[in-house]
Amino acid sequence: MPVIAVLVGLFACVCVCQPATAQSRPNDQAFTNAAVTTGLTITRDACAVFEARETATWIELDGQGECLRYYSAGLRPAPSPNPIVAAWIHGDIMGSKPHQIGHQEGLNVTAMIEQERALSERFGVPFIFLARPGAYGSSGRFWDLRHTPREAALMNAHLDALKIRYRITAWSLGGHSAGGTLTAEFLARRTDLRCAVLSSGASAYRAYLEAHDAKARLARPDTWFDPYESLDRIPRDPIRRIFVIGDPRETNVLFRTQRLYFDGLAHRGHAAWLVPLERAPAPRHHNLVDFGESATGMCAKGAATDAIIAALRAMPDQPKRVSN
Repeated sequence: MPVIAVLVGLFACVCVCQPATAQSRPNDQAFTNAAVTTGLTITRDACAVFEARETATWIELDGQGECLRYYSAGLRPAPSPNPIVAAWIHGDIMGSKPHQIGHQEGLNVTAMIEQERALSERFGVPFIFLARPGAYGSSGRFWDLRHTPREAALMNAHLDALKIRYRITAWSLGGHSAGGTLTAEFLARRTDLRCAVLSSGASAYRAYLEAHDAKARLARPDTWFDPYESLDRIPRDPIRRIFVIGDPRETNVLFRTQRLYFDGLAHRGHAAWLVPLERAPAPRHHNLVDFGESATGMCAKGAATDAIIAALRAMPDQPKRVSN
């Protein structure tokens, strides 16, 4: 089995196995909250089986490997290129305590692929759901890795690996909540984002922690990253569009912290739009996943900015959903 190794940064090595057929293949492998609590270990050989089914990438960073899952639809198979692909990074599946787990229970690989197929058909572009470490079938312990510099490095390397595997030229990248935090961080790390969509994203992470008086986390800045502090490193790109979508009533990621990040983008001359939508369900008014996914798909398709914002405002309120 041929292996392509790609050096990412100074220490990261990405391995991609087998020629791509481009389509994730379904099975009945289910996601359980029990695996999230204990953490999930996947060996290199076991990951290769998922890779052959187009649902995983083995990422090695600082000598430690993780099997990161993804679920895709609409990709062109090699050797055809994929000029632009819409990708979604989900939010946290845990609350403020390790036992507070939600979202993924009841879903399986087949359901995730079908979800991406529906999005791909709706917007006419390839769509990929990117599972963060420890969630939706990816290896790792979510509680330990979420919001950390290692998680950001792993997910950034995952984008690089998929880009090589499927000959992707550019990304329309969206994310919800902590997925939006990662998306914002990648604006400063990548030059291949044509669209970036932040749905209720903690993009000013220090301000988010301060708003919740998270003294223990604030005291350990080595355990987290803050996209707001990376604003000066975002490259100029007249083509790229950035959408910051939030509910002004939000009680989790306060809207003023989202606006803070948007103001930083605007001050530096980036093409960015703040989209306030009072459409997220009570009590936290946090979940705007449908809106974020829609903006990600429409932007990938090349829809005009005014048309994207008008479409978001015309959408119904966010319904309940399992995936995030």
